[in-house]
Amino acid sequence: MSGTTDRVTAAASGTGAVTDFASAAERTLADMRQRIGLDSWWVARRVGDEQVVLAAVDPVDGLATGSSQPWGASYCRQVLAGAAPAAAGRVDDVPALVRAREASGTDAAAVIVVPVTAPSGEVLATVCAIGRREVPGLERALPTVQVQAGMLGVLLAQELQLADQVRRAERAEQAAHTDPLTGVGNRRAWDAALAAEEARAARYAAPASVVVLDLDGLKDVNDVLGHEAGDHLLRQVATVIGKRLRTSDLLARLGGDEFGLLLPATDLAGAEELVADLRDLLAATGVDVSAGASPRRCDGGLAAAWADADAAMYVDKASRRQRAGGPANPPTGAAAVVRAVAAPAAGPAPSPAATAGGTSPGTALPRPGTAPGAVDALLGVVREQVGADLAYISTLEDDHRRYRNLVSPHPLPIAVGHTEPLLGSLCGTVVAGGAPLVVPDTARPPHDTTRSHRELGVGSYVGVPLQRRDGRLYGTLCTVSRAPDPTLRDRDVGILQAVAGAVMELVEDEDRADTHRRGVLARLDDLRTGGGPRMVYQPVVDLTSLRTVGAEALSRFPAGTPAPDRWFAEAALVGAGAALELRAVANALEALPLLPGFLAVNASPATIATPAFARLLAGHRLERLVVEVTEHEAIDDYSRLRQALEPLRARGLRVAVDDTGAGYASMRHVLALVPDVVKLDISLVRGIDADTSRGALAAALVAFAGATGARLVAEGVETAAELTRLRELGVHWGQGYHLARPVPLADLPPAA
Repeated sequence: MSGTTDRVTAAASGTGAVTDFASAAERTLADMRQRIGLDSWWVARRVGDEQVVLAAVDPVDGLATGSSQPWGASYCRQVLAGAAPAAAGRVDDVPALVRAREASGTDAAAVIVVPVTAPSGEVLATVCAIGRREVPGLERALPTVQVQAGMLGVLLAQELQLADQVRRAERAEQAAHTDPLTGVGNRRAWDAALAAEEARAARYAAPASVVVLDLDGLKDVNDVLGHEAGDHLLRQVATVIGKRLRTSDLLARLGGDEFGLLLPATDLAGAEELVADLRDLLAATGVDVSAGASPRRCDGGLAAAWADADAAMYVDKASRRQRAGGPANPPTGAAAVVRAVAAPAAGPAPSPAATAGGTSPGTALPRPGTAPGAVDALLGVVREQVGADLAYISTLEDDHRRYRNLVSPHPLPIAVGHTEPLLGSLCGTVVAGGAPLVVPDTARPPHDTTRSHRELGVGSYVGVPLQRRDGRLYGTLCTVSRAPDPTLRDRDVGILQAVAGAVMELVEDEDRADTHRRGVLARLDDLRTGGGPRMVYQPVVDLTSLRTVGAEALSRFPAGTPAPDRWFAEAALVGAGAALELRAVANALEALPLLPGFLAVNASPATIATPAFARLLAGHRLERLVVEVTEHEAIDDYSRLRQALEPLRARGLRVAVDDTGAGYASMRHVLALVPDVVKLDISLVRGIDADTSRGALAAALVAFAGATGARLVAEGVETAAELTRLRELGVHWGQGYHLARPVPLADLPPAA
């Protein structure tokens, strides 16, 4: 098999991570405390009625990461509500701050509060500081704090987006642990998701909520219509709920007739709104539910929220029974549930992908849009604070400089990548002196004689050196304006210096990622030049007669390089995944005229949906070809994939679903594509002779294949006992070392 692997794992191992927010915040707060002089500094994020500390430098009051304070009594609330200025050197002059001081019990004589905003403008947190002595003119420190808050906003937004990506990957992994009846997550998936989300919520003071739903009247359904009808009801409910959730949400069956919903980035109001929607959606199908919702609180976490939601659900159930006429009456909704189960089926059971969150919007807080590059976002903060027309980073390359980043609202005569001599430039002066440089008027010495600055019409300049983590000089961070600016002074140098360290950490992370990307592309170029990947063919054998009926083409790469899955995963990460897959398919197709039986090739859904895939197959006998759909992530647009396959299937192409039984994606492929061939994953085949649960699942897939006319192929047949058991189950074909190893085309046995 030559499909893709876990993209998130590959990404983590192949590229650098973004700068850590917590450590950056602690360094930033310590620096501001030293330079500005207030006693206590912290970054806090509002969660419901509390503000939770994300980082703190507070030797006086002892605030620490994870501690919380009431939001209503905070200085931050007064400033963000517009009742107090962002900087107050004398709290006694501001009534709103005096009230906050009395309510909080802190002895503050001076206060600074600055919002921490994402590049999108969303307020993520606040930087707060208090001093025990009055500080006249404290407002002059605001620009410095605003720059630092802007930097922290970029970093926090980046980490929150990364956390959301990791969460989605976890949903995909957790979905492999599914309830066999409904296809949603099981208790193991629920526990893992709860623990992972709790860690994130604690780290970022992020809201999250838990909802518990219990079907009213399931016992009556089982008693009146039988357990088969009750099972149908559970599947129907899971389908309805799953379609309403987001991809970041988790739906799990906690046991019996109870479901749990984990809702990241959702407060209590959002959870209750979702519950109301689900009641309406389920009622429309004749199903009533009892429900409870609870938000995460700092003192108990998500485990306590789950317990509170469960308790609220039982309160709701008791209330509904009482309204229905007391304990002597049947549970509310029992008759309606019976009618719902007796109605026509609503479709197949939901796939784990659907129940982990579909494409429908959720009720929680909106996700931020895609943020700009972190380095450019920080340059934007610098440019605005200095009041410049342009902010840029230039790197040193021998005796030249190269523009790495350019941020300006105006059209520019130069572009990223432009190089020119360092000699004669203001940046050259910074490099030569190893110190910052402020030039309010470039008409006065030192002059800049470089072409780019003449074309830009530079009238004023501020620049500071950029140093790598190991202390070596990297280049310069600069701002320029077209007009002279006599107000430029050391404060503006301080702005650039304040963000220089964070900029360099991000730059080095990006440079490492770019170096890795170039290395991957270079390996792919060498592979293409050498005609690779090389193909070998593993026979597919009829398990009854042991005759070869076809072969799967497998990619092989140069010795001493990563495994095939790693090649495909890294190619996908650098945007060359489809090209590598198409090259592998093209190489495999060369053997089609000489091959016994059919030829099976691997391709991801994204590649299959490209016009290039159809062009590649043109002119080949498609009745002898099988395409194995390989993917370890959910597919959001099956209609597009089916549309791409339809004309090819009409010409005889057969479709196989790979890795069936290994996780949620392959099972959803089976239901959505109705394949001609279903391949049982090696994890299902391994030890099937001694494992009744594996045998039961395989038997179910045999029944499915019989009902749809598909052929079943068992992958990884390694022992005679496994072969015997697969024959007993009625599996048609098989692959594995016990049957035949992958070999070059010339060594394949003859066709049946």
